[in-house]
Amino acid sequence: MSLNIALTGINAANADLGVVSDNIANANTTGFKKARAEFGDLVDSMSAQSGGLGVRLQRITQTFQQGSVETTGNTFDMAVVGDGFFQVNDGQEVFFTRAGSFRADTQGYIVNNLLQNVQGYTVQESPPTASSEVALGLTLDGSGLINAPANFDANDPLTYNHATAITVYDSAGFTHTLRSYFLKTTVNAGPPTTTDWQIYHKVDNNPSTIDGGVINFDNTTGAITATPTFLSITGVDLGTGADTMTLNLNYDDLTQGSSFSIVSFTANGSLRSREITSIVDDLQIDSSTMQPKMTGTVDLGINLNSSEEAPVPTATVEYTASLGGGSTPINTGATPFDPTDPTTYHHVNSQQIYDSLGVNHTLQTYFTLTTTANTWEVHYTLNNTIPIENNGGTILFASGRPDLTNVTTPITFATAELGSGATALTITPDFSKVLEVAGTTSETMSVIATSPSANPSTIDATDIRNYDYSTALSIYDSLGIDHTLNLYFRKTADNLWSVYRQFTDVESIATRIGSVAFDSRGLPTQAADETGYIDPDEPLMLRMPSVSFGNGAGRQNIELNFGDTTQFDSESITNSLSQDGYTMGQLSKVDADELGNVIASYSNGETQIMGQVVLARFANTQGLKRQGDNNWIATRESGPAIIGKPGNGSLGKIVVGALESSNVELTKELVDMISAQRSFQANAQVINTTGTLYQAILSIR
Repeated sequence: MSLNIALTGINAANADLGVVSDNIANANTTGFKKARAEFGDLVDSMSAQSGGLGVRLQRITQTFQQGSVETTGNTFDMAVVGDGFFQVNDGQEVFFTRAGSFRADTQGYIVNNLLQNVQGYTVQESPPTASSEVALGLTLDGSGLINAPANFDANDPLTYNHATAITVYDSAGFTHTLRSYFLKTTVNAGPPTTTDWQIYHKVDNNPSTIDGGVINFDNTTGAITATPTFLSITGVDLGTGADTMTLNLNYDDLTQGSSFSIVSFTANGSLRSREITSIVDDLQIDSSTMQPKMTGTVDLGINLNSSEEAPVPTATVEYTASLGGGSTPINTGATPFDPTDPTTYHHVNSQQIYDSLGVNHTLQTYFTLTTTANTWEVHYTLNNTIPIENNGGTILFASGRPDLTNVTTPITFATAELGSGATALTITPDFSKVLEVAGTTSETMSVIATSPSANPSTIDATDIRNYDYSTALSIYDSLGIDHTLNLYFRKTADNLWSVYRQFTDVESIATRIGSVAFDSRGLPTQAADETGYIDPDEPLMLRMPSVSFGNGAGRQNIELNFGDTTQFDSESITNSLSQDGYTMGQLSKVDADELGNVIASYSNGETQIMGQVVLARFANTQGLKRQGDNNWIATRESGPAIIGKPGNGSLGKIVVGALESSNVELTKELVDMISAQRSFQANAQVINTTGTLYQAILSIR
């Protein structure tokens, strides 16, 4: 009995020595995890005393403790710090490893020393998708004025009731601004009473106008009753060599109400895109040339000096307002105008104006609906103290449009009235954008005071007196050719700056493209283009449509983002300028980061992600089956691999340019070896002693 028990002890000690020797042999193996022999006692279950029968090896387990991280400096060497395994594939089977000594093979695949492909989230490139539908969730103002289609002019807001703009995409991957104009044309007596609206469309700054047809609303319900369905935009209008774009106009959410509003306004389609997917596959580096990308957006981080003086003296005051024609008329003969008595007028607005010395004054303008049909008297005061009685004249409205024949122009404030020592101030009021609308509500949209030369449509940029500040940056066309975009800023009134642009290689003068306005805190409030259009979704975005360089590149639209522009009392300065275009680029190097992203760098200074290394974890790591060459495979006991990005959840992070060393501690292994050796010797001694006893028994005669 004792001989057999000792034999089990020798076998156990031998197994223990085998594990220890394996650990010691792999003390320098990258990503190796030391093993441990685990034993259990043997018992004679048939014996009443349950006598011991020795020992047996239960299992050899591995210790997945973190190994030390050693820096190598190699681009694709990676070490996992924390939980997780790299996933590799030999084309037949998936393996898991902690050994991150990777490299790129001749085909660009990232492989390990066994030429097994490293697995990761791959990149999918999608071609451009042309827009095919525009959904117009709008409410049109049924109480607006009638507009004749024959008078339509996209540059004159008085010739249409509403305008919208949205970005659409053509088949060649270019963006376009589709502007839609809505004209209330006819109210049909019925029954039921209905209203016709004419729609026109323009693409970018193309001079041609596309007839969008007529839509019809039921005036009682506001529901649409007749609609045009499709809009076709030819390749000529697109100007990019793309196919004709056919848009389905979705009017399901288009209604007529008492005021204009945009509930939702969307278009499908997309540019060429490149994104990481959730598909796990072999990671490969694409060494092909990076295609150029034309500039679409410019972000402007500029401060414009609020102390810059607007041109003086003020010469023109432009009003944009709507006057409530349903208000109760006032008999001005019996009740003369009194600026201190609100019952003698219906509406008032105010604006800062400047005299010849640059001193500012507050000009108040009052509007009074008289008992003469559709006739409004105009009065002024200066600094709330000096009335100019009956000197404003009258505005007669016909079909809501102003007849300015009887408006007094210009008006003059004498030196004594100014009180600043400046010469007399003569101002020309412009009421051409004042309308009479139904109802009793009057509203001022804007009052802009300027000097004669404050806001020219073009300027000579070679004369620095023509602007207050300028900045420049390079932008790229669809061929990847760079062009210098010069931007000039000219203060035209308090908190209002005109914006001019000049592409020096194709334009000899700087052209006004719009304006940017600020509030009393110096923060931007809106950017308006030359037609006065402000994007309701992106009010700080100023669009430059139909930019063409005449070099074979496609026509492109560029958006100027004034979100980071300010107007503070400090020197005008450019803090940051950025744009999203670039020229073509050749692959120059490939790196990785701690998130496992494989990042390609190009000669044009751009980078793009080629994929992302994934990590795998298991519910029971001890259930993994060791395969050799630092690889494990999943088993039923380990459970399936749970794949994720490095750093997500309980997954560890990646250290790039480093490898995880073996977690074998030689000192401990030597101690374990001595312990196993002594166990072996002791069990051998038991066998020797037992043999001596047997020999003694056999020697008895």
